[in-house]
Amino acid sequence: MRDFLWFCGMMKKDHPHDQQGAPVTMQRSIARSLEPELLDACDGRLQDLCWVRMDWQRGGALTGTAWYEDADARREAFVKFPVPGRELRWIRRLQNCEDPPIVPRLFASGDSLGHHDIGWLVMERIPGMPLGAHWLPGHLSRTARACASMQACMTSVPIDRPKRRDDWERWLDQASRSILENELPEKQRWVEALRQARMHWVDIIGRWRARTPIHWIHGDLHLGNAMFRSDGSTICLVDLAEVRPGHWIEDALYLERLCWSHPERLENERPLEAMQEARLQLGLEVGDRILELANARRILLAATTPAFIAHEGTRAHLEASLSVLENGLALWARNGR
Repeated sequence: MRDFLWFCGMMKKDHPHDQQGAPVTMQRSIARSLEPELLDACDGRLQDLCWVRMDWQRGGALTGTAWYEDADARREAFVKFPVPGRELRWIRRLQNCEDPPIVPRLFASGDSLGHHDIGWLVMERIPGMPLGAHWLPGHLSRTARACASMQACMTSVPIDRPKRRDDWERWLDQASRSILENELPEKQRWVEALRQARMHWVDIIGRWRARTPIHWIHGDLHLGNAMFRSDGSTICLVDLAEVRPGHWIEDALYLERLCWSHPERLENERPLEAMQEARLQLGLEVGDRILELANARRILLAATTPAFIAHEGTRAHLEASLSVLENGLALWARNGR
């Protein structure tokens, strides 16, 4: 485990030097040092391995392109390590639920390389870029439906840990301090909106924390984690490190929230409705009072946005979050909640 934690420390997400200089050189040096163990683990089937950093890559994992040869064919492959245990378990679990699988086809994988406790995988290489690289109408709805298919495939796995309990109370306090400490556009609107949110906060949190049903969710659903297979008809979802127990609305609104600052994209595509419809078609439970529960989630996300201004504080997103918060609070009060 120490090897894996060390790798994670060396290659943290959004490292300021990811795109240039020593960290990338060090990553490739590490990859080359472990390459013999990787090739040995694949029994000679992995060929022409080349360590790369994809244009769309944001995480810190080492990645490479290669060819993987077995008795049936020689296929283009994508190599990745270190891979968290959760991601490795789920990509293995989801291989046989659908054809083609909702995740990349797995050619080989392991929990260690040589004497190093490092998860790794060799999977099919999906051509092209993630859907988030270039906006096209239909991407949101298709990704939402693909996620519903993934959720359906996950239902056979028993829930073995509790749903996450986010610290909404603390985050609201942090959001209020952030608004007061920073010179932000619409500062007074924010102050008033957060004051109103605080009046309903206990009720909103209570409603959200009592949400049902609880099943496995993707946990990091965005267009950067969705890719078309070569036939252009099926979507493949990647990066399963955040899979966890939760309500399907969390996946739908995570996808929606990233478009709050582009409301025109949500005029004809609504991830919540698309995912709900897909779940119903698949015979999955959707639960009761969906619109109220979704409004509670939107209020929680929007109100706490200023708490994370250092990470997601673009002006457009902040302004959009304020509008979502005001609309959500008005709806909450109108419905007597």
